[in-house]
Amino acid sequence: MENKDISTVVRGIINSSKSDNIEFVEGSEDIRPILFNQRETIRRINFYLNDKFLEREDGIFWNIINHRITHFGKLISPDTKDFYPYGLGEMNFWQAWALRKKVREWFDDNAFYQILNDLAEGLSTYGSVVWKKHKVKGKTIIKEVRLENLYFDQRAEFIKDTDVVEIHQLSRKEMWDYADVWDGVEEFLNKHKEEKDFQVWEFTGFYAEEGKPQLIKRIGFGEGEGKTIFWEEDLDETPYVDFHIGIYKGRWLRIGVPERLFSLQERVNQLVNQNAVAGDIASLLLLRTNNPDAVGNVLTSAINGQIIPDSTLEQIGIQNPGLSQFIQEMNLINLQADRICLTPEIIQGESSPSNTTFRGLAVVNAGAVTAFKNYRQNIFERISELLMTDIFPTLVKDWKKTEVIEMAEDEADVEEYDKNLASRMEIEAILNGQVVDNQVAEQIRTTISDNIKNVGRRIRPDENFWNFKWGFKMMATDESVDKAAKNDTYFNSLQMTAANPAITDVPGFKQYLEDNGISPWKLTPKQQQAVQEGGSMNSLEQKQPDKLLAQAKQLS
Repeated sequence: MENKDISTVVRGIINSSKSDNIEFVEGSEDIRPILFNQRETIRRINFYLNDKFLEREDGIFWNIINHRITHFGKLISPDTKDFYPYGLGEMNFWQAWALRKKVREWFDDNAFYQILNDLAEGLSTYGSVVWKKHKVKGKTIIKEVRLENLYFDQRAEFIKDTDVVEIHQLSRKEMWDYADVWDGVEEFLNKHKEEKDFQVWEFTGFYAEEGKPQLIKRIGFGEGEGKTIFWEEDLDETPYVDFHIGIYKGRWLRIGVPERLFSLQERVNQLVNQNAVAGDIASLLLLRTNNPDAVGNVLTSAINGQIIPDSTLEQIGIQNPGLSQFIQEMNLINLQADRICLTPEIIQGESSPSNTTFRGLAVVNAGAVTAFKNYRQNIFERISELLMTDIFPTLVKDWKKTEVIEMAEDEADVEEYDKNLASRMEIEAILNGQVVDNQVAEQIRTTISDNIKNVGRRIRPDENFWNFKWGFKMMATDESVDKAAKNDTYFNSLQMTAANPAITDVPGFKQYLEDNGISPWKLTPKQQQAVQEGGSMNSLEQKQPDKLLAQAKQLS
């Protein structure tokens, strides 16, 4: 790229993306190579999503894609409940509770569930999705980028490995909105008074006018001597983050639902339109006669209501002999489409055949859900990395400024809050030289009760309150197999507590619970007392339900 004008580099990337076909599967003398063009594939997908043919305007487009995108997306979409924040190492109850409360608040305030839903639909549609990180008032926000607006090397495995050109189609009003941010906008608009829209390019990649290439960002318009540069910036890392379903196979764009069904969609359209023509022919009213004097179309030559005196006149019966074959092939295509997209009827909410057993239903559902487990795990890990490296470090700085955190009315949390507050006050009393007898303990309980009535349950974080390591663990709450595993953890933890009550204070045991999505403080004093006395173990030792059958009770 050295010694090349930046706008020339931009033009080269755009032209290459539009016209170059990559050979991502090598051919031989006897076998043609598999060629691929990313932009043409995306264009074809968008046509099919809107029930449009690529090469024709008329005809019936019988869409077998769109509803399968919905069901495929439902199975790969992570939920905000899946992002379980957990602490690493020893920390107290208030820190753990406040962490989860703050994370949930951010998810709700930023409608993160909608971002996740859009991500799942985009991945189902295109196989790949790109997010872009923006800095707004010192905080990082994320927005999805339309793939049609991106130009880069389609051979790249990840977008961070290649130079990227993003095209922005801006109106004059939108250009004016950037006047306080970009350089020379007002002068540029005065120079282009007759134009209403502008195709502004944004280059992100390695470039060097001289010396070592540097990761840069340039925003401009035009090419060569007539170009205008609105923004120049050196970067430490690319702002683009990509997500994919499936592994890399020589092309950046992975394979979504529409591309999986390209050939089947073409065949369905062909069958439906052929059947429509056959149906039109079968609906014709054809008459024949032995009268040699009858010429032409009787229906058009006769007057409406006229009685034709021809005893040999009779209707010719026309049928559509290919109708049964048409229906049979359509059924086979739909079955194959479900197999390719891993979306059987049970996932789509369709009624199962009457002879399907309950356990058979569970087996099908379990297989469908498990098939998407790796997809969901990869998506979760990518999002978690983004949250921990780009989003929450800035937010934690704001959390440190929080003076008061209100306690939620969760029974276990409330009980633990009261217990911890009482322990703190007892320690303070001892440090002040008091003997914590029954009278002092009763005074502490009364003080806590009065404070709760006046101001509620609150936490006042001190300077070091947030100084602990934490991360996200995936809690796939929509998968019953994982719920069963979580129930097993509850069961095991209660058994361990019954066998050794002191284990609840062991840091390793607390971390075991944290790692399995259970707050150590959910084992409340009442629960611990119950298992120590053996009062609740009989119910716990009842036969565990069939995990496979349990999966049939809900669909992911």
